[in-house]
This record gives sequence, C-alpha cells and structure tokens, in this order.
Amino acid sequence: MRNFRKYTFFIFSLFFVSNSFNASSQETKLDLPCNQIIDSLQNILKLSKTDTSRINTLIAISNEYIAISNYTGALIFAEQANEKAEKIIYQKGIINSYNSLGIAYRNSADYKKALSINLKSLKICKQSGYKIGIGDAYYNIGQVYYNLGDYNRAYENFLVYLKISEEIGNNTGIANAYNNIGIIFGIKNKYDKALNNFTKSLNIRIKLGEKKGIAICYNNIGRVQAFQKNYKDALNNYLKSLKIKEECADKKGIASAYNNIADIYLNQNNFNTALLFHKKSLKIRENTDDKSAIAASYNDIGNTYLKLGEIDTANYFLNMSLKINLAIGQKDGLLTNYNLFSELFEKKQAFKQSLKYHKLYSDIKDSLFNEQSDKKITEMDSKYEFEEKEKNIELLKKDKELQELELHKQKIIRNGFLIGLIIFLFLAILLYNRFLIKKKLNTTLSDSNNELIKKNLLIEKQKEKIIDSITYAQLIQQSILMEETEIQKLLPNFFLYYQPKDIVSGDFYWCSKINNKIILAAIDCTGHGVPGAFMSMIGNTLLNQIVNEKHITMPSEILRLLNIGIYEALHQEKEGILASDGMDIALIMMEFDELNNAENLTEEHKNEKKATAQVLTKLEYAGAQIPLYYIVNNELTVIKGNRLNIGGCEMISKKEKPLLREYTNHDIPIKKNMSIYLFSDGYMDQFKEKEKTKFGIQNFKNLLLENQNLDMQIQKKFIENAHEQWKGKSNQIDDILVLGVKL
Repeated sequence: MRNFRKYTFFIFSLFFVSNSFNASSQETKLDLPCNQIIDSLQNILKLSKTDTSRINTLIAISNEYIAISNYTGALIFAEQANEKAEKIIYQKGIINSYNSLGIAYRNSADYKKALSINLKSLKICKQSGYKIGIGDAYYNIGQVYYNLGDYNRAYENFLVYLKISEEIGNNTGIANAYNNIGIIFGIKNKYDKALNNFTKSLNIRIKLGEKKGIAICYNNIGRVQAFQKNYKDALNNYLKSLKIKEECADKKGIASAYNNIADIYLNQNNFNTALLFHKKSLKIRENTDDKSAIAASYNDIGNTYLKLGEIDTANYFLNMSLKINLAIGQKDGLLTNYNLFSELFEKKQAFKQSLKYHKLYSDIKDSLFNEQSDKKITEMDSKYEFEEKEKNIELLKKDKELQELELHKQKIIRNGFLIGLIIFLFLAILLYNRFLIKKKLNTTLSDSNNELIKKNLLIEKQKEKIIDSITYAQLIQQSILMEETEIQKLLPNFFLYYQPKDIVSGDFYWCSKINNKIILAAIDCTGHGVPGAFMSMIGNTLLNQIVNEKHITMPSEILRLLNIGIYEALHQEKEGILASDGMDIALIMMEFDELNNAENLTEEHKNEKKATAQVLTKLEYAGAQIPLYYIVNNELTVIKGNRLNIGGCEMISKKEKPLLREYTNHDIPIKKNMSIYLFSDGYMDQFKEKEKTKFGIQNFKNLLLENQNLDMQIQKKFIENAHEQWKGKSNQIDDILVLGVKL
C-alpha cells in the first residue's frame, strides 16, 4: 500500500467518527436501544394533542433514525416535521427540522440538498438572533464542505462555530469544534496541531462525561499515533474507543473501530487478521444508509487482497468501492480508489492502465491538497489565536451587521403601470377629473357627492383592469419561456437568474435542442416593461422560426437572420431614418456526440461512463453587443461580440445597409471543468443603496471567479445574494438576466 493511500484513509476515518456526533445537541436520551426509543416516541406521537408537541416528537424520531444510520427513515420524519412547522410558522420546529434534514441528506451523500437546507437554517437563525442555531448551521455547513473536499471552507465554518460556542458557553460545541479542527490539521500532516486539538476535545468531554465524544477522541488520537508509526499506543487507544462504543451500542462507531484496528494489522503485514476486522466492519456498515462508509470498507478489503496477491478478488472489491464513490462524488474515496487501481494494474504489468489511473489520482490529489490551501489554513489559525485574545470583538460586530442587513431585506412590490402612452394619458385625465370633483365637494349637493363616489369607483376599476392586463401579459410571457428545470434536463449543471424590473420583462432567454445540438441565448430588448415585453415576444417567435423550423444552428447565421426578421417585422426604414427598437444578444451552440462515437476513448473508459450519454465536441458563439464569459482553472476569458446590434439603431448613417449586417462566428476551445456565462447588462448597471455607484463589470467578474468551483445552483444563490445586498432598499433600475452552465 502506498503511503498516500494511508493518508487519505486517515481523512475519512477521522471525519467518519466525528460525523456521528451532532453539533450541539444537549437533550437527554433514554438509556434504551434505539429501536425501543423510536417505538416509545411513536407512542408519544399518537398521544400528542398540540401541533408543537407533534413536531418536536417527529424531530426526535428523525434524530433516532440518524443515530442508527437509517437516513431514509430520518428524512421521512424530518420532512413531516418541517411541513407542519412551516404551516404554523413554528420557528424552533423549522430550525430543528432543517438541522435533521441537513444531517440526513449529508449522510446520504446528497450534498447539494444538505448545503441548501443548512443555508436556509443559517438565514432564519440570523434573522431571529438565535446564537445556538447559528453555530449549529455553521458546523453543519462545514461538514458538507468537508465531504465535498473543500477543506478551506470546512475549516472556516468550524472556526466560526468554535467562536460562537465559546461566546455562549457551549462546552459540547467547543469540544466538537476542536475535534473537527484537529481533523483538518491531520489532513495537512500537521500532527502536533492535530493532537493538541484532539487532546483539548478529550479533556472537555471527560469533564462532561460524554462517552461517545470520549470514544471519538481516543479514536482520533490513535489515528495520529498510527501515522507516526507508534502502533502500540495507537492500538491501545483504538481498544479504549471500541470498549466505550460497545457499551453505548454505537454500531457505526464499532464499525469504525474495527476498521482502524484492521489498519494497524495491515501496517504490520498481518494481512489475514486485517482482512478479518475489515469484513466485520463491512458487515455492520451494509445494514446502514452510509454509502461513503460502505465504499471505504470495500476499498480497504480490496487493498488487503491486493497485499495478499489475490488480484482478481481485489479488483472486484475496488470496483464496488469506485462505483459508489463516483455516484456520490466522494473525492477522498476516489483518490484512494484511483491510487490502488494504479498499483493493481502495475502488478498485472498493464502499465498503460496503471498510468491512466495514476493520472486520475494525481488530478484529484492536486485539487484536494496544495500549498496555497495549507497557507490559507495556517493564516486562519494564527488569526483565530489573536482574535481569541481580543475577545472576538470583530466577529460580534460582523454578526450584528449581518443581522441588521437581513432584517431590512424585503421583497420589492413591482407595480407596472406602463402599458402604453394612450392608457397612461387616459388614467391621468381620470385622476385629474377626480381632483376637480374633490375641489368642488364643499359646494356641491348630495347628488354631486354621489357622482364623485361613482367616478372614484370607476377609476379604481380602470386601475385594476390595467394591472390585470399587465399581469395576464406576464403569464403569456412566462408561458413562452422554458422553465429552468426543463433546461436542466438538457444541461444538468445549469442555473437561471431572471429578475424583471416590472411585471413583464424586456430581457428574455431562449433554449432549444436540434438533433445533437443545443442552442442557448440571452437577449436584452430595447426598453423594459410592456414595450420590452412586446419585443421579447417578436424575438422569441423569430428564433423559433430560424432554429426550430429552418434548422439553422450556426450562431452567426442565426443572428444575421434574426436581424433581418426584426428589420422586416417592424418596417424600420422610413425615409432613410431607422427606428430605435432592437435587441442585444449572446448565443452559443453546443454540439454533442454519442459517447460510443467519441474519439480518443478506450472501450474500458466507455464502459465506466455508461451513465453519461453524450460528450461535448463543439462550442460556437456569436454576439451582438453582449460578450461571452468562460472560466477554466480560475482564469476568466472574455469573447466580445459584434458592435452591431440586432434590428434598428437611432439616426444610423444612410450608407449602412442593415439587411446586409454580418456577425462573427467564434469557435471556443473545449476544456475540462469549463463554466460559461451569458447575461444582459442589468446586473452590472444596478446602483448601490444611497450611492450612485454601479455594481460594475469588474465586481461581476470577481463574483464569478470566487464561486466558479461551486455547483451552479449554489453559484446562483451567491449571485442573487450579492445583488440584493448591493441594491439594498433602492429600486431595481433594469431587467436582470444571468445564465450559467458548467460543461
């Protein structure tokens, strides 16, 4: 076994045992087996007479299912609790059900849902100033980032959790924070710091009498000693941990202890004994929903068979592990899989295959461990030590500012009154008549007063009709646009941030699939509100005709025909002067080939990727006024479109022939982990609250770069939050449209 494989197992083992310990749950549990506790709680649920009692009992049942690693059951009861709590606006129930859902989703390896739920919980807790809930949310977010392999963000969240726990005197929380911070230092080979944090955690838990926490600390200290090759002391601590876990009937912890004991025997070349303990661990884990733990056991058994020289058996177990880790996106698990496959094929003298897996191993290793990451964590650790001496004053100020900002955020009610110049003139006349009637109120008879009331009612009805008409127009506009979920069926890692200024919008987006090609566009029409919405419907119709009916897929040709269509539809040239109505656009074409037809792919690679039906082979872009942004390896590239817009332009030179406009077609090189962004100018043009400062292009670029490694839906959340914080209580000045897709 290679040294780095030992190292990555250390990462999983430490975090696995800590994962079974909830952030700051301090409720007293019955000293019964979990199944008996669940039965008792279900009886209590039947007898509960109030909604809050039922909600709290449902959450307690969910937490017991988590304790026995039955995450399917945990999700069922947590979702019931959350639904009831939100219905009666029971805040404590909402927060606690979010925590249970987040833990269950995380342990089920659904990290996207876990992060979304935990962020919701953090927002609610901040709005209410609920410090314990804020700390738990940061802890759970840190756990998710750890599972995603983002150790810097995991450390940041654990550090905030530690500070909050110290502020409120939550000793259990302080012990948990020291434990998980120790795990991060262990990952970085900083064993002295890891032992220091584990020892702090152990001392607190001994004082509190927390048996499970004590067992976790013994286990983690043992892992550090094992990697320092102090096998005697390591085994002694493992056995201490195992004894406590058996007393607590902690099956998940017992499985982890067996695994670690097996690792000691493996390091001492006692492979048969190691295999015995690994299989005992797997037997327990197969009765849980913990996929990452099951994958780890398959991996360890495969590695042991590899040491015994039983190559085919090793290959079977390693493949079982690889399938699970690919499905759940467990990076540290994939790291050990690829490393061991490289070693396996090297032993089979299949050097080409060995090199292939070694490259896959190196790619993940580079993404998880680098000098910049170590430096950042060291800087954060030093900063924490200083801040601890200064009583964490800066953190308290920051939390207070965030709470005040969140409390002032409100949804802005958008009233659209611009349906056309004639309607507004008519409304102004009616309002003026109402004013005249009120002026004469003191001199008119009761009949005049009745007439005034009638006219007032008429005005209100007219106003309602106008708003109803615009609202109905909104429904029409929405019906012609694809839902975000529909586009995600074509492009799974995609987001749409669409925020009209008024009820209806002049910005719109368009997507279609023709054979093996997907066309995606962001369009900014002249104006916003009703006039812009009319233009968007014309643009949508023309794009359907050009692409869906005529099957034109080259971006530059689509823009050329769209320009002609707008020009002819609006009869824009009159006596040499063109009308100003038009649109800006950024459009891309993505061509996919079936995987079995793709070049440069081995048969084995094709078999491994059966779940992926297509591979991107061509990417083209053309634009009018709107550029294309794409990001690869933390570098943002801008591809500019043509300066000519689509359709008319004010007072354009008579020498120009609009019908002959040509647009440039750009072939974009396809690169691994490429992120593409299309957008209108509304996001960058937004003014800051109480200032005349626009958000600007550079801030937008920085925002994309800071979050480009995240899932697209999470990126959307950060983009939305940044806009809301910048705008504050000021009015939105333009329609907003941002599209993102990761290829």
